Amino acid sequence: MASDMTLLWGSGSPPCWRVMIALEEKGLQGYNQKLLSFEKGEHKSPEVLQLNPRGQLPTFKHGDNIVNESYGACLYLEGQLKSQGTKLIPDSPQEQALMYQRMFEGLTFYEKLNAVVYYDWFVPEEERLESARKRNKEALTTELKLWEGYLPDKLDSNAYLAGPSFTMADVVIFPTVATLFRFGLSAVRYPKLGAYYTWLKERPSVKASWPPHWLENPNGQDTLKDILQLTQITLDNMAKNMTLLWGAGSPPCWRVMIALEEKNLQGYNQKLFSFDKMEHKSQEVLAVNPRGQLPAFKHGDIIVNESYAACFYLESQFGSQGTKLIPDSPPEQALMYQRMSEGLTFYDKLNGVIYYDWFVPEGERHDSALQRNKESLTTELKLWEGYLQKLGSGSHLAGPSFSLADVVIFPTVAYLFRFGLSAKRYPKLGEYYALLKERQSIKASWPTHWLENPEGQDTLKDI
Repeated sequence: MASDMTLLWGSGSPPCWRVMIALEEKGLQGYNQKLLSFEKGEHKSPEVLQLNPRGQLPTFKHGDNIVNESYGACLYLEGQLKSQGTKLIPDSPQEQALMYQRMFEGLTFYEKLNAVVYYDWFVPEEERLESARKRNKEALTTELKLWEGYLPDKLDSNAYLAGPSFTMADVVIFPTVATLFRFGLSAVRYPKLGAYYTWLKERPSVKASWPPHWLENPNGQDTLKDILQLTQITLDNMAKNMTLLWGAGSPPCWRVMIALEEKNLQGYNQKLFSFDKMEHKSQEVLAVNPRGQLPAFKHGDIIVNESYAACFYLESQFGSQGTKLIPDSPPEQALMYQRMSEGLTFYDKLNGVIYYDWFVPEGERHDSALQRNKESLTTELKLWEGYLQKLGSGSHLAGPSFSLADVVIFPTVAYLFRFGLSAKRYPKLGEYYALLKERQSIKASWPTHWLENPEGQDTLKDI
C-alpha cells in the first residue's frame, strides 16, 4: 500500500515531520518521497502547486486522494489503517478526549513557537519592533508553562501526552518540542519538556524520520536560550451532563454548538459570556480553560476546550446518534480532513483583516501590513471559491453530505458575509452560505446578537 503513497517534504519542517512519524508508526515504509529545499523556493514549484495550491509542504497523495494539511494527513492515515502498526487513537473516552484536546492545542503551541523563532522570516524588516518580539516571547513563555504543567512529574514508558499510550497527540506535537530544543530551549528551566524530548527522540519512528540536516549539523541555534519559565471520566452520555461556556458570534464557540445540535444533544448546560466585558477571563472560565478562552466545554469530568477537539470528541462518543459527521468513503473522508485543517488557515487569515486593530497595538500598526493581510485573505478566498466551484452547486465542503468540515468552517464563512463580503464577487461562497444558514442546527445556534442586530459591518466590502 505504501507504494501508492507520495510525500513531498522539507527537512526540519514540523508539519512534514508529523506525517513522516505517522507513516512510520503505521508501518508504511517504502512510500514515494521527494525532499525539497525551502531555501531554494522549491515548495513553490509547479510540481508542488499542482498538488497543493498554497505551495506548502507537506504534500501527501494516496492513490487519487490528496491530503496536504499535516493534521489531516495523520488522521487520514489512522482512519484508513486502524488495524496496522501503532493504534494512534485510543479507545478510552478519557484518553481520546485528552488526545484531541492536546492535538489541537498543539496548533497554538506551534504558532507561538513560530512567532519567536521565525519572526525575522515572516515580518518585513521595516515592520519589525522589539516590543512585538518581546510580546511574542512572553506569549511563548506562557504557553510553555502550560505544557510543562501537562506532563507528569515522572516520565516513563507509561506516560505520554494523552495517557499511558503513544497517540496522535505525540505524533503531531513532538516535532514542535524537538524544534524548541533545536533552537536552544533550556531543559534545566523546563525539565519535564526536556525529559519528554529526551525519551521520545529514541523512538524508532522518530529516529527514522529525524531531519537530515539536523543529523549533518547537530548544533542548533540559541534563539530560545533566554526563554524563562514563569512562576507558577466518568461519562453518562447525556446532554444534561455537558456544560458549554461560550461567547456570541465566536466561530470556535459556534462550531461546538453546531456539533451539539447535529448530534441531537440539546438540553446541555450553557452560559453566555461577554467578550466586551472580559468575562472570558473570569475565574469561572479559567477554572475550566487556563487560557481564558471560549469555548470551554465539559462532559462529566472530561474537559475539551479546543473547538476542533470538542467536535471530534462529540462525533467519536456519539457516532450513532444524530448526523454522521465523518463519512465512510475514503475520498470524502480525506477531503473532509483536508478542508478541516485548511479551515484553520482560513479563519486565521480572516482574523488578520477584521481584527487587525484588536490584535495589533496602535503603535505597531502599518497600512502595509493590513494591505498584505487583505491580499492574503483574497488569495485564500479564491481557493475556497474554487473548491466549491469544483464540487458543484448544492454540495457540501467534502462532498454530497454535511460533515465535520461544514461544522467547523461554516462559522468562518458566515463571518465573511457578516463583515460585508460581496456574494456577487464570490458567488459560490455566497451560494454555500445561503444554503447552510437554513440548516436546522445552524439556525438553532445562530449568534444571539446577530438576531438582535441583523446589520453587519462593511470591513470586507472592498475585498
